[in-house]
Amino acid sequence: MQKTHIVTFCLTLTLLALTNAAYAATDSVGYDENTEIIISGTVLKPSGCEFRGLKCFVMESNSRAFHVITAPNWFVERIHMKLSPGMSVRVVGSKFYGTDGALYLVAKSVKALPSGRNIQFRDNNCRPVWSKIPIKRSSCMRIFYVPGHAM
Repeated sequence: MQKTHIVTFCLTLTLLALTNAAYAATDSVGYDENTEIIISGTVLKPSGCEFRGLKCFVMESNSRAFHVITAPNWFVERIHMKLSPGMSVRVVGSKFYGTDGALYLVAKSVKALPSGRNIQFRDNNCRPVWSKIPIKRSSCMRIFYVPGHAM
């Protein structure tokens, strides 16, 4: 009986450690309010790129390409974010240059201009809305997102 409890306890600790490590990897992209900008443009590439485990899309504004970093794949799927080439968007984000020389934005919010749908990726303290353990997949989702409502 005691062996079963010890094994269960050890497995639970291991699972928690792996889960926390996975979330820590997706929270490793910082947000700097000092570099925050608001840009409008069109989506060039709606998917296919990733930055430190977070989904990205590429947009163009004033003939400049921006890689917009959003959220983990599970979160993007959960909120039904659907972008298409040529779609007009407005992004509030923290700008930086990547080691590859590309211009990146850590998205605080993305607004689809045709529909007016605004997706919040960071809260008022600039923390990722998906990282609120243990409520990460419940309360924020109810406040900001309508299930089944595609962008």
